[in-house]
Amino acid sequence: MISKFANCLECGNTGLLDKKVYYPFCGLIGEEYCLCATGDKAFRRWCGSEEVQKAICFIRQEEVNKALAFSEIPSHWKEKTPVSLEGQENLILTVNRYLDGFPKFREQGIGMYLWSEGSGRGKTHVLSTVCNELIQRYLVPCIFMTEEQMYFRIREAYQNPAVSEKKQYRKFMEAKCLFLDDLGATKITPWKNEVLTGILDYRLNHRLPTFFTSNFSPEGYEQNLQSSSIARPGRITSRIYEMCRGFILEVKGEDFRKKLAFKLQNQI
Repeated sequence: MISKFANCLECGNTGLLDKKVYYPFCGLIGEEYCLCATGDKAFRRWCGSEEVQKAICFIRQEEVNKALAFSEIPSHWKEKTPVSLEGQENLILTVNRYLDGFPKFREQGIGMYLWSEGSGRGKTHVLSTVCNELIQRYLVPCIFMTEEQMYFRIREAYQNPAVSEKKQYRKFMEAKCLFLDDLGATKITPWKNEVLTGILDYRLNHRLPTFFTSNFSPEGYEQNLQSSSIARPGRITSRIYEMCRGFILEVKGEDFRKKLAFKLQNQI
C-alpha cells in the first residue's frame, strides 16, 4: 500500500531504498523503490524509460522467436502478414476480423477452414499469416505442419523406442492452436482416419482452435473419404463444420505460382 504521509520515514522522500533488486518483467537489476507516493512515481518513471522498454521488447521478441521455433512453421512462411495478401481484400477483412476477435474465438474453440479447387491460390499463405499473427500478437503456442507430416510424426513413435507414441499423439491433441496444411492431399487410410478423428474429437471437446487448408470444400472432402471406402465419412467433416463455424472460406484467384513463373519468364 502506498503511504499517505507527506514525509516518508523509509526513504526520506527520495523514493529509493538503499538496495538493488532484480525485476523479472524486464530482466534488469535496478534500484528498489519505496512504497510511498514518491517511490511509486519514481518506479513508474523508470518503467517508462528507454532502458526498460528496450529490455521488455527484447524479452518479448525472444518469446516470439521461441514460439515460432516451436511451431515448426517453415522459414518461407514465417514473415507472412495480412498486408502481404495482395488482391485478396475480402479475405484480408475476414482474417483481420478473426485475429482481432481471437480472444473470444479462442474461448469458443473456433478455428478456420480454407479451401480452393486447385493449388497455388494462397491457402498456405493465409494459414501461415494467421499462425504468425497469433504468435506475434498473443504469444499463443502453435503447431504448423501438413496433415501428412503429422501422421509421420505419430508413426515415428512406432519405429523409435526413444519417442513416446502417447506423447506424440497428445502433442497434436493438446496444442493450443493446431494448423494442418493440405488436408486430404494424400491417400486416406482407416488408420489415418481414426487418428485424425481422435485428435479432432479431443480438440472439439476441449475447445482448442484448429485450422485447415485443403483442395476440397468440406463437402468435397467428405466425398473423397467416401470414395476411399472410409466408414462413416461424415464424422470428420461434421467436426470441421462445428470447429470452424463462421470461418469456412473459399480462397479464390489465379494460381500465383504460375503467375509468378510467367512474370519471371517475361523478364528473361
